[in-house]
Amino acid sequence: MLFLLILALSACTTAPLPAPAKSAADLPALKPCPTSSWKPEAPPPTASAKVSMVLLAVGEWARYGRQVVVYASDAPPRIVQLGVKEKDAPDRIQQYWASVGHPELSGADDVAWSAAFVSWAIQSAGVPRDLFCPDQRHTIYVERLVLRAQQPGAALMPRRPDERAPQVGDLICASRAGSGTTLDNLNRGAGHCDIVVEVLPGAVAAIGGNVGDSVSRSVFPLDANGFLSPISGRPVFTVIENRLP
Repeated sequence: MLFLLILALSACTTAPLPAPAKSAADLPALKPCPTSSWKPEAPPPTASAKVSMVLLAVGEWARYGRQVVVYASDAPPRIVQLGVKEKDAPDRIQQYWASVGHPELSGADDVAWSAAFVSWAIQSAGVPRDLFCPDQRHTIYVERLVLRAQQPGAALMPRRPDERAPQVGDLICASRAGSGTTLDNLNRGAGHCDIVVEVLPGAVAAIGGNVGDSVSRSVFPLDANGFLSPISGRPVFTVIENRLP
């Protein structure tokens, strides 16, 4: 049972993953962010894009039954509250997929949807595509953010985990499935990001999709200085600072 839990939390898809590239230099350059006709279903909850991102993530967490996963530095992750699983409410996930140009997919498909969830929340908060380019893969939109950070007016700034104590509205991103993705290699391997929604004494809570087959609130430990502690089963490679108003 423990093995199955760890497998469910660490994997977003059962499909075999290709071997990641050694670095971005081994990969073709990213094309410009594509245009899209997709529109959010409603206006942003507030005038603040950062606050709207958080409120939207919290609302989807409530929609899926408020599942909570607790991570530790020295123990496997554990689910302390179960939520609604993707197979029991697949249609909402179709909305996340539509935001990244794949309306044909839903929670009934065996395809990782966590990046589509984050992309849906950020777009629905009113963030323009010149500041965040949605994608169905986390490491692609992170790479674009690294490139965007080199230009004036960047609002989402990838930082190393030991450079940025996570704050509400930030993204916490980790490599997955042994991809070894870092800010140094940007190899476009498997990854996962969550939106920080609360900073607690000694811990930070972040909401993401396709965690334990649901929209989950994950709780990660912090050290005495407020930085992320090493997390068992979740190798964080960047905390994305949110400078949006």
